[in-house]
Amino acid sequence: MNRGEKRVLAQLCEHLVPGSRAIGPEQYIAQAVAAMSPFEEDDLHAAIGLLAPAAGQGAEALAPLAGSSAFALIRRLAIEAYYGDFSLHTGPTGWDDIGFDAPEARRLRKDWSFLTEPPAPADPLPDEAEVVVVGSGAGGGLIAAELGRAGHDVLLIEAGGLYPAETHTRFELEARHRLWWPARHTEGDDPVALLAGRCVGGSTVINTKVAMRADAVDVAAFHERTGLLGDGGGPFSLADLDPWYAEVERRLGVRERADWPPSAYRLRDGLAALGASFEPVRSYTDHNCGRCGACLQGCPTNAGKSALNTFIAPAVARGEIRLVTRSRVERVLIRGGAVTGVACDSGVVRARTVVLAAGALGTPRILLNSPGHARPLGRTLGLHPARLVYGRFDEPQDCHRVYPITGHCLDRRREFVIEGPTVQDPVSFAESLVDTGGRPLWGHRLAESARAYRHWAGLLVMAGDENTGVIDLDPRGDAVVTKHFSAAERARLDAAREFAVEALRAAGAREVLWTGLSTSHMQGSVPMGSDPRRSAVDANGRSHDVAGLYVGDASLIPASLSANPSLTIMALAARIAGHLGKELAG
Repeated sequence: MNRGEKRVLAQLCEHLVPGSRAIGPEQYIAQAVAAMSPFEEDDLHAAIGLLAPAAGQGAEALAPLAGSSAFALIRRLAIEAYYGDFSLHTGPTGWDDIGFDAPEARRLRKDWSFLTEPPAPADPLPDEAEVVVVGSGAGGGLIAAELGRAGHDVLLIEAGGLYPAETHTRFELEARHRLWWPARHTEGDDPVALLAGRCVGGSTVINTKVAMRADAVDVAAFHERTGLLGDGGGPFSLADLDPWYAEVERRLGVRERADWPPSAYRLRDGLAALGASFEPVRSYTDHNCGRCGACLQGCPTNAGKSALNTFIAPAVARGEIRLVTRSRVERVLIRGGAVTGVACDSGVVRARTVVLAAGALGTPRILLNSPGHARPLGRTLGLHPARLVYGRFDEPQDCHRVYPITGHCLDRRREFVIEGPTVQDPVSFAESLVDTGGRPLWGHRLAESARAYRHWAGLLVMAGDENTGVIDLDPRGDAVVTKHFSAAERARLDAAREFAVEALRAAGAREVLWTGLSTSHMQGSVPMGSDPRRSAVDANGRSHDVAGLYVGDASLIPASLSANPSLTIMALAARIAGHLGKELAG
């Protein structure tokens, strides 16, 4: 960027995030350009040009442009610079301004080289394997480890890198860069941010480890949606999952989280005033958990039982599976109605069995790019959309230093689920706040809200979903998600938000804010079922169309669950691994 563009950026950042000019946000953005694609860099230069005339006229002149994509881009970068704690001076930083004081961050010596580091090379690909498992999250990590333990030659391919616990430092922007897929949003009525992990262990590395079984009503919908039958020939039911839930819970060490911080009791009292319950969650965390709040940036103590440290690392250490990182599978190779291998961006691997576990967006993307797979895909995506509702209290709540999801309210599970207490780390917190009209906060309203960071306590509200998301491919072969909300879905989202607002007010909140919509619970895009007309794979994850092709992730779930799906994904994966192991053994 030239000197004039940097000068304009400094002005814009100060209007969007008052106080940020002192830390040199234009220098952060200049470094961030190195990680941008040519298209993104062009968008940045265009945004600077569009907003430049208003930059010198004051914040009021920017208001008419607040709905533009140019405004959104510069706002995001300004927030990253200030609330990500970038600084070219020795004075107060963005973290000082808001009081973000996490134990891990105190030890952190920020290294901003990740902004300009070149992409790491992919691990070498072997020529062949007996079984290729694509994706190392809740489903793929477990399946690969189980098949490897049974003596099969398993190659596990992951698009992201390998980051063990000692690399997790509560450095939000670095974690976004290394552990998360780049931000993606749905097309359609209201954009929904699609959040997922891109690292060995997948989203289990950066989630809150909540362990919830599906209820009977959830599972009954599987048969209704796709004719799914259980092992006994009747409609698929909880009895078909119960033994697998029990096995996964044993391996993960699932336990109740009754070690509540004061903010959880405050939220409990607010919900109780409305006649609602607030019960401890069960989670796959061990007793090394210090309630530090770092879950979304990777657990620094390995207390969170991710697919990496529970399934994959032990299997690799014992030589039971081979792991390839930083290699993205583009398509499955199919000949004569049977799998022959996979094509990656770094080469080809031959295999007669392929298990796709690249997530509810990645698995259909691969299949839609795979000539020879005829069945319709990606037309039944469930999102389980969520938002955070925050209450500001007189006393500090310090929700950035608690286990993020300690309790939940399931009283209206058919409509929505509420979890808390929680607060996002500073960048995500500031970036996601919206006003009552759904417009992103900026300027003095944003700065004042962020300055009260320690005083906000959040409730995560997740509304029931009808699996009406649709996945298509763009010209580059990447997934594009479209979502149009039904009247019933909108009613549930509104009811969930209003209920959370009432609960926070009843708990003593002086002010209430909320975020836009997001989800990390995508599911159902390649549904399992016993009716080939309504499903892509059978009850054991096996493709109806292609011999040797299996699916083993959230894509399988035929109807969106009412609560966190991660335990169900692992239970289904364990079930599929058991069946596939028997098939491979002959």
